[in-house]
Amino acid sequence: MKNGYFVSELKRAFFSRNMLISQLLIFACIFIGSFEFLFHEYPGVNAIYLFMYSYSEGTSAILSLLFPVLVSLPFAASYVTDVRTGFIHYLSYRMSRKKYLLIRLLVNGLASGYVMASSLLVSFVIFLLIKRFDVSVVDTLNITVLRRVYEYSPVLFVLIMILNSFVCGVVFSTLALGISTLIRNHYLTIVFPFAFYIISGTLLAQINKFLNAAMLFDLEYDSNLKISYVALYDLILLGIGVALFFIGAVKHAESFEH
Repeated sequence: MKNGYFVSELKRAFFSRNMLISQLLIFACIFIGSFEFLFHEYPGVNAIYLFMYSYSEGTSAILSLLFPVLVSLPFAASYVTDVRTGFIHYLSYRMSRKKYLLIRLLVNGLASGYVMASSLLVSFVIFLLIKRFDVSVVDTLNITVLRRVYEYSPVLFVLIMILNSFVCGVVFSTLALGISTLIRNHYLTIVFPFAFYIISGTLLAQINKFLNAAMLFDLEYDSNLKISYVALYDLILLGIGVALFFIGAVKHAESFEH
């Protein structure tokens, strides 16, 4: 039942309407962020430039603002759905609570990481086609933290950013999944990571600029940023999300019996 349920949940997440909506919204954000330079020839504007401009560099790069909501949309509210529909009671006769929670965490993380990373990868391929595979170094981009990687291979730099977006999707969607067990509301579950993101950039950033969660998505957020800061912040938020999920599930143990 465990393996069958895991595969079933993967299909439920990856082929859901919310997954499609999330992916379309991400593509829309990327298009808006790159539109200014997408169909016009400007010196120095190549595939790398278009990617970074739509990712976080441009004034219209709304993806870097909205991503907490977009990665939470596919599956973060799935626990709430299971509780409200009573499906969680049905599962309680077929597997342990621990197995259910672990599968829910894993599928949610995979779905959220996938929707962001795959959308960015497809967009980058499209940029390559539009700009005739021009991936030369563009000095006008503000690349400092990963400058050596960027100068060695701009494509490798982009792939690292895409990989980081996958991790970021996992972290923020896990935070949403965790809070969902406490608030048990679809809309608040999806909005919560965005609320935290805004608070981190306004209140927490006043304490320390590296408490701004923007650095988790944009590795070029600050010239003094170290990857170790990002990794530590990711681990802390991921740990909080997992802890909230298990604590919330135990608190509402009446909705899931052994």
